[in-house]
Amino acid sequence: MKDSSKEYAVGYKRPPTSNQFKKGQSGNPGGRRKKTGPVQVDAGSIFNEVFRVSVGGRTQEMSAKEVEIRQILKKALEKGDFRSMAHLLSLFEKHSCVPVPKMSGVLVLPTNKMPFRMALLIAKKYGLPEGWTKKQIAWGRKQYEATMTDLERECEARGIIP
Repeated sequence: MKDSSKEYAVGYKRPPTSNQFKKGQSGNPGGRRKKTGPVQVDAGSIFNEVFRVSVGGRTQEMSAKEVEIRQILKKALEKGDFRSMAHLLSLFEKHSCVPVPKMSGVLVLPTNKMPFRMALLIAKKYGLPEGWTKKQIAWGRKQYEATMTDLERECEARGIIP
């Protein structure tokens, strides 16, 4: 406690002693707000909920999942929205709706002197080039030479790889 005999100057940053916090008393007696935990939502039941939707003038019952996919498809087709298309393709791939091609992208060939059509013949039969043996490449060369066009023969004679 302060001695009342000493004079105390009240002013800026010097409140009167009657308005100062008492010792041991908090400046915020109510305390900090309690944190709220995560909201428990059953997403499965929400997505499986059935709605009445008007499609082409007829009312149909659809799940929330189907309504969402139809809206994304509509946005992708009518507005040409790239994000919607990418989202649809990822959904289709995730749920195995569209078969993923076995061969796509870039083929790294074992040699630069191999004609493209020959590489395709070998790849169709034996898969990706990482596992090709000399015997398989020889088989591809034989198949390619048996089915060569006149343009391919002329290119090979001049040393150009078709």
